[in-house]
Amino acid sequence: MAEIINNLLIWMKHFHMWFIVNWLTIVSIVLSGLISLIVSAIYYNKGNRNNLQMTMIFPISELLKERYSRKNYGAICNLSENYCARYLKKNEKRLLIQLVTSYKEISNYNIVEMNADILSSYFEYILRKNGIEVKPVPFEHEGEIVFYDYPPDLQYLNYDLQKIFKEYDPDFQPKECESSIVSMFSHYCHECYTDANLPYFNDYSLDEVLKQSKIKKNWDDRFDAMEKAKTQFLELKIVKELSIGL
Repeated sequence: MAEIINNLLIWMKHFHMWFIVNWLTIVSIVLSGLISLIVSAIYYNKGNRNNLQMTMIFPISELLKERYSRKNYGAICNLSENYCARYLKKNEKRLLIQLVTSYKEISNYNIVEMNADILSSYFEYILRKNGIEVKPVPFEHEGEIVFYDYPPDLQYLNYDLQKIFKEYDPDFQPKECESSIVSMFSHYCHECYTDANLPYFNDYSLDEVLKQSKIKKNWDDRFDAMEKAKTQFLELKIVKELSIGL
């Protein structure tokens, strides 16, 4: 046992002497290895970020220059699911999610459909204003009325209004457009509710109805949110670097 301890002490003495002579070399090797790892990590991260810019950020930025559409929304969704998305920073990922969410909200926008929805609501407003119940049709279950609904033929009103807005632009052909709408309202009113001739656009003009509607304001809010999300995304450093690099 004493011999083992003695040999161990001799080995430690030799190691100590060796370390004193070679410590600088050891430290240099360790530092060199650490620097190499750091440099490799930097270049690895830079490579990933460059790949992220070119395969995802740049295409999305280009799509945002185009008119909003369902097709472009789908393309941005696909790009946002790219493998490189894992290299986004926390704030970048948050703003990208916000962008996609806001784009979804306006991707189905269609001015003809919106105007038809507004006028359908206005038609109901006029009916109620004149004391007419807009859901007069009873639905029964086991001999009991469970709810009331719109007249079946009224389901075609929105479609017919869309046809009018496709034929007449309310901004450039207001009289023709209004005349056709009044005629359409009168037809559906007589077919589904009453023979009375109700007044349309006496309280508000067609232009006022279209511009002051809650439906339009709701769409305006969606577009405002989209513009804000778009601006914040384009202000990201990784996006701005594209214009510098190109």
